[in-house]
Amino acid sequence: MGIGITRTRARLAVCAAAMAALSGGAQADSVSTDVSASATLVRTLAVSSSTGLSFGTIAPSSAVGTVVIAPDGARAATGGVTLLTANVGSAGAVNLVGSASLAYTVSMPTSVTLTAAGGGGQTMTLSALTTNLTGGAGTLGSTGNGTFNIGGTLTVAANQAVASYAGIVPVTVTWN
Repeated sequence: MGIGITRTRARLAVCAAAMAALSGGAQADSVSTDVSASATLVRTLAVSSSTGLSFGTIAPSSAVGTVVIAPDGARAATGGVTLLTANVGSAGAVNLVGSASLAYTVSMPTSVTLTAAGGGGQTMTLSALTTNLTGGAGTLGSTGNGTFNIGGTLTVAANQAVASYAGIVPVTVTWN
């Protein structure tokens, strides 16, 4: 009986080793793939004003009036304002430099206050700011350069104080 027990133990040991090898050493089926990674770098968009929006030299009267400068530079007046030829004004111009064919949008406030130089608290309102871009959007050229123009409407009060008036028009350009 000693040989039978030894054989049985040997068989059990072989079976246990085989089961251990199968259960612990077995590997699950697996598959793998590669995922690509990429990035596109563009030149930062630079914005500068090359020409300020100017309504030129105007003469107020006892009636309210407006002066309009279109983005193409055309100037017109309504009401009690006389346009003088000493300074005919100009549309504002903004220059852009960025990556070729970069799309962008432009936004501006609905109105801006112009204040008389030398104090006194006299102001005029610049409103209806507009650009020569269709829908306020544009695309830089193939060299990465672009320009757009700004126009608007200046309201001149009745008996507006004679002075030089100035203000800042914040222009925001956003990449698309």
